[in-house]
Amino acid sequence: MSQSTTEKIKQSYPLTQEMLSRSRMIAKGRRIRDVERLIARYGGRKSKWSKKSSPMFEFERQHYEYHWYEHHGLGRFEIKLKQVT
Repeated sequence: MSQSTTEKIKQSYPLTQEMLSRSRMIAKGRRIRDVERLIARYGGRKSKWSKKSSPMFEFERQHYEYHWYEHHGLGRFEIKLKQVT
């Protein structure tokens, strides 16, 4: 996915409050592969970290989701757009 395509999608489908309320948890705490890196970079406790994804949406006949890490008390980090099949 090119940089310009990513920007077009982010402008057309920003991560909205509705998407956040309908998000699902992918992993939590020690089940997150990168949890040690997240703690070293952003702080917090292992048990409060979670990895989440938005509901799937369509853009130009392709399906996408947002994925991010979240720590209760610190916020959302590393929001990424993922193409899903």
